Amino acid sequence: MARNREAELAIGEDSFLDTVANLVGVLIILVVIMAARTYKEARELGEKQRQSASKSLENPAKQMAAIRSSVAEQEQKLARHSLELQYRLAERSNLLQRIALTQEDLKKQMESADEQVRRRVEQDNELEKLNEKLKELGNRQDLVGETDEPPIALQHLPTPMAKTVFGQEMHLYMSEGRVTVIPWDSLVDQLKQAAPLAAGRGSSRNVIEDSIGPIGGFLMRYRLLTSRRMTQAGGQVGMGSYVELERFELELVDRSLGETIDDALQTGSRLRVELAGRLPRETVITVWVYPDSFEAYRRLKESLFEEGFLTAARPLPEGVLVGASPRGSRSSAQ
Repeated sequence: MARNREAELAIGEDSFLDTVANLVGVLIILVVIMAARTYKEARELGEKQRQSASKSLENPAKQMAAIRSSVAEQEQKLARHSLELQYRLAERSNLLQRIALTQEDLKKQMESADEQVRRRVEQDNELEKLNEKLKELGNRQDLVGETDEPPIALQHLPTPMAKTVFGQEMHLYMSEGRVTVIPWDSLVDQLKQAAPLAAGRGSSRNVIEDSIGPIGGFLMRYRLLTSRRMTQAGGQVGMGSYVELERFELELVDRSLGETIDDALQTGSRLRVELAGRLPRETVITVWVYPDSFEAYRRLKESLFEEGFLTAARPLPEGVLVGASPRGSRSSAQ
């Protein structure tokens, strides 16, 4: 019995070992299969990642190439625009120079215009104003009818033959109905002293521009031209520097110095003080007058005529400054 039982146990142990061996074999086979599949999947995954990385590296390269191409194209456009801008600037500069030359030529033509034409324009303006007043009075008479008002007397100021001024001149500035005495002689004296100094400082330039003042409420701006010419000194001929005044202009910077025509004709006014030191037979009053002061100028001319002073009118368009040039015309007094 005991032996049979031992034999049965031995057979049972063998069967158990076989089962364990079979399980181990199956596990080994499963492990091998899983390892094979894992290796294949790992290779496929690695290949996909490599391809993805390759594509991701390829796109920045293409983008960089596209950016470089775009930058090069923009640089070419910028160069073309810069060239076009330089051309337009040169064209604009040329146009501005032509405009400046045209304006300068126009100024010279205006300065050299016949003084009789200017006086004729002034007289036509005064005549037109008188006609308008007569028309207005006629309209009033038609509306009101006959009245007991005394008739209106129009004063006639005799106009002698005009003569060119070569003696002393006193210059007045009339704008907005106000009269301002121009310190002409003081400004000219200052110009004579300042011009050589300015020419020395700007000896290397062809055009010298500077200013003087303000003096008596007026600022003078002047323009000098320098050139090289043949000169003769001590029997020797050579090239030398030559400086000449092209033009100067006066700008009123302190309008508080001006007086209304009523104040200017009163005793003790600035105008009366200036006239007190001058003799009528030796002094001509040159009046630079703007269109808005023609009526005030007529009153001033009547008053000066009664005192024996001759006047020379210099009508100025709006925006044009008082100025003079060595090539300008002299005043004509009446």
